[in-house]
Amino acid sequence: MTARVLDDGTVRARLRPWPSEVDVAHLVLTDHTVAPRSTTLLDWTNLITRDGYSTIRTGALSPDAARVFLDHGYVEIQHLALLRLDLTDVIIGEPHHRTRALRSYRAFETAARIDRKAFDPGWELDAAGIRDACTATPTHRIRLALTTADEPAGYMITGRNGSAGFIQRLAVEPGHEGQGVATSLLLDGLHWLQRHRVRDVLINTRLDNDRALDLYRRLGFVDMDENLSVLELSVSSRAAGER
Repeated sequence: MTARVLDDGTVRARLRPWPSEVDVAHLVLTDHTVAPRSTTLLDWTNLITRDGYSTIRTGALSPDAARVFLDHGYVEIQHLALLRLDLTDVIIGEPHHRTRALRSYRAFETAARIDRKAFDPGWELDAAGIRDACTATPTHRIRLALTTADEPAGYMITGRNGSAGFIQRLAVEPGHEGQGVATSLLLDGLHWLQRHRVRDVLINTRLDNDRALDLYRRLGFVDMDENLSVLELSVSSRAAGER
């Protein structure tokens, strides 16, 4: 089971094993707002089944994109808030923490260790998953935040596609929570996006993640009317239902 790209000529998706569950396929649309045609999704589902996966789990999907998956038996397992920041004429503060780029194998392993501690079991990314997340947009920036003692405190992936920007992953070492690490990483990423003339920035998080939501709103992000969904299909249940 290796990573691959699925492409029907109109819609593209990345497929790879879920980091902590190798029998779970992670299917991520390049554009989360555009779903594949029904026939394409059926073909992809059959292909993934033949690859030996027991479950298919999507990336975050817009309501319109999710509808096609739901029609094929996928069920929602996570509901996410979606927030937007208009960067036009916004004055961004300076990060309190020093940051540096992640380039080496060791640096990505450090980020993966932070990710494992920051996210609930089953939702963490390994080093390969972090590298894969970096490819979600044509251009990205990944930075590690450091303490005054030069200890890794958190990391963030920022992506951009034309005038659109995305906060793709943000994780803080639990021992450094409440010290402004997430704020520093966000300010660093927003400065980078603004330098490249990005106008709109999107970020998502769990609806019950009050701490993150408060931070994003404090920095000027506004809740959008639509939320996002992560969906899942049990391939074994689907196969049993078709017999």
